[in-house]
Amino acid sequence: MSGAETWAKLTRHEDGTLAAILPLLDHCLDVGAALEAVLPVWLHSLEAAAGRSLTPQDIARLIVLAALHDVGKANRGFQARIDPAVKQLVGHTGPVAALLRHSALRQGSAAKTLFEVILGWGADQHLAAVMAHHGRPLAEFHAEAGKHTDSWTRHVAHWLPQGGDDPTLVVVRLVEALRTRWPLAWAAGPKLPDAPRFVALFAGLVTLADWLGSDTQRFPVEGPHGAARDAWREAQAREGAVMRGFTPLDTPPAPFEALFGNAPYAFQTDAAAPDRGLVALIEAETGSGKTEAALWRWVEMRRRGEVDGLFFALPTRSAAVQLHARVNKAVKKLWGDDAPPAVLAVPGYLRAGDAEGQALPGYAVRWDRGEPGGAEDARWAAERANRFLAARVAVGTIDQALLAALPVKHAFFRASALARSLLVVDEVHASDAYMTGLLERLLEQHVAVGGHALLLSATLGAEARAKLLKAPVASLAEAEAVPYPALSGIGSPPRPARASGGAQKAVAIKTAGLIADPDAIAARAVAAARAGAAVLVVRNSVAGAVAVAQAVAELAPDLAFRVEDAATLHHGRFAATDRKRLDEAVEKAFGKTRTAGGRVLVGTQTLEQSLDIDADFLITDLAPMDVLLQRIGRLHRHRRDDRGAFDQARVLLLRPAERDLTPWLDGRRRDRHGLGHVYPNLLHLEATLRLLEARADIAIPRDNRLLVERALHPEALDPIQREGGAVWINHGNMLAGGVVADGQRASGAALDLSLPFNQLVFPDDMGEVTTRLGARDLLLDLDPPLAGPFGREITRIALPGWMARHVAPGTPVERLDDQRFRFGGRDYRYDQWGLRPDGG
Repeated sequence: MSGAETWAKLTRHEDGTLAAILPLLDHCLDVGAALEAVLPVWLHSLEAAAGRSLTPQDIARLIVLAALHDVGKANRGFQARIDPAVKQLVGHTGPVAALLRHSALRQGSAAKTLFEVILGWGADQHLAAVMAHHGRPLAEFHAEAGKHTDSWTRHVAHWLPQGGDDPTLVVVRLVEALRTRWPLAWAAGPKLPDAPRFVALFAGLVTLADWLGSDTQRFPVEGPHGAARDAWREAQAREGAVMRGFTPLDTPPAPFEALFGNAPYAFQTDAAAPDRGLVALIEAETGSGKTEAALWRWVEMRRRGEVDGLFFALPTRSAAVQLHARVNKAVKKLWGDDAPPAVLAVPGYLRAGDAEGQALPGYAVRWDRGEPGGAEDARWAAERANRFLAARVAVGTIDQALLAALPVKHAFFRASALARSLLVVDEVHASDAYMTGLLERLLEQHVAVGGHALLLSATLGAEARAKLLKAPVASLAEAEAVPYPALSGIGSPPRPARASGGAQKAVAIKTAGLIADPDAIAARAVAAARAGAAVLVVRNSVAGAVAVAQAVAELAPDLAFRVEDAATLHHGRFAATDRKRLDEAVEKAFGKTRTAGGRVLVGTQTLEQSLDIDADFLITDLAPMDVLLQRIGRLHRHRRDDRGAFDQARVLLLRPAERDLTPWLDGRRRDRHGLGHVYPNLLHLEATLRLLEARADIAIPRDNRLLVERALHPEALDPIQREGGAVWINHGNMLAGGVVADGQRASGAALDLSLPFNQLVFPDDMGEVTTRLGARDLLLDLDPPLAGPFGREITRIALPGWMARHVAPGTPVERLDDQRFRFGGRDYRYDQWGLRPDGG
């Protein structure tokens, strides 16, 4: 086997016969050139992780190591795959361990050549990282692999000489070719930095380089090969890096007014100051302009050279979809025709800038202007969920960012791609200790490689703020005294921030024991709409929302929210095709430019966060105070003079008919309506209800801090436990244990990048974790399609992971009729009320 005959990639004709091969050396050089082209953007991150500056020799060595990523393809077992009849498929990463560990092979020229690199450069951890370029650390390179020989001995035979065929000679030739191309790597000099976070960051960049260097549109299998390929390889790599947003990009000198159409509030410019710390926090009421403050901070940080990209993380898909348009608009105003397209980082969508993509067979994508996806490099990151974080500008859901902090496939790539970006996390609150724990780990990991983050919240409690900003937990009195709105950060104490021009929003609140009566809720909503109000009904569960929406449609079809003349509602279980139309209809009916007149919109938590909704009257299920304040933020969001009898914002808070919440403490009530289920902390709910029963009127933002702390702070909850006796004390103890357990589960589940790379292990099954994040939703292809409720066929739909927890991979989808399908032994219906189990 000669170097020229050793292949790395191949193509076949439709009949299966061989069409072309790409030699291994050519491919390895392609990937080295790709890493060389993109490294400048990540140099700051690499140096922060290394704890020192990188020399030209360091960079040359990293490039050579990346180029060695496919050295294992020289093994005989892999090369045999050129014959399509071969059944035993041998890989190319794990076999490298056999070459380095087997007693006989270790004495050969190939191993000695590799050991010169590994030992001379101090690259043992780095080589393990390189061999993880398919997304997971390998057992063959684990620190304990030497003791457990079964992980690599099966690969030995593929390296041993047979007759005149010696695969190890290919390895020698490859290394020598790399030495010729990057000779500085072999010159005398200090060893590479081996800080664990540096090595993990490098692992992700090798994956990026491999993906770029494997792009057959730019590096075709068919050739040219050899010396002819050398003439244009670097140019191809540089052009690909530029087109995909992986090279530096200057920031035009546009003022705030040019981007957002108005003069900034003081806090929006203050938020961009360089003294806020690596993790900064903006606390301000909903609708105060936090989004514009975040974007302006990113622009100013780019001008200071502190960051390059932006990932804007939202709590829900609907919020991400709506914000994407705003971010893309600002980016286009900043850069004009040369603006990088803002990617919508939500699975099921294909959107980059203003362009819409269509998924084609074989993972291809056709964009709405007709270009095949591979020809439009700038949209590359939008085409796969595992690439989202590689976009220069992306708006998506928080789970996409949190996957960078979990031991799941391509976590290294996600974390490395994110390292160059300002991570903005919107609508941070304290209701979920598990999610807070994962976010805490993500922030630690991001900061450790020189990353910057910005947290946005209207309702962050003292405990969560202390965790995320690495500060002591304030007492209740101290927490209530913290200014609001406020700017703060790690090492930067809270300081007052004037938002929304300093205006106060008065809100009148009443409670009613109607949470279990959808007909009564619908009647209240319809009565207000008949009086001219734009009514928003937010329920804690999809089932509860559907029941009220159906009741409204029956009682007052002329007032029910509609899409294409079908009465409907807003929640997360609609197909992406229909979610777009729902979001557009919500914005038209309840957005800033809505017309006057009564109407009723029913939905779930998808309506409470980040959507630009302006309602006159809110009917809402009981929820923790921080969540309720998010919902109340949808009231009187914009100045209007046509609210009539609803010129003061009003809230009807729904509680159980029995004022006593103790029946829900044990979780056995079936009519929970989110009580003890969606929101398990009944102490938070009881404290919230007491506060709002005692305060018929509140003012926003004046009362935000006080309301949040008196409903969430441990010192405020203690009296409720003591007064309630054993049943509440037991619930409090159970909750405390659950919070600790959730924190421990988050810590145990999260990826610990402080460990040496060869000690990292990715569990085989992270289904429970990713399902809880919402990242394990299954995208089901429907063929033939369903008849969509709003006039468009539904060819693909996301099934929540918890609905299909025990369904085996590859289970087929059976279409039953225009609205129903069967999957995993269960029937589902999809109509104007969304996706649900048939009969549910």
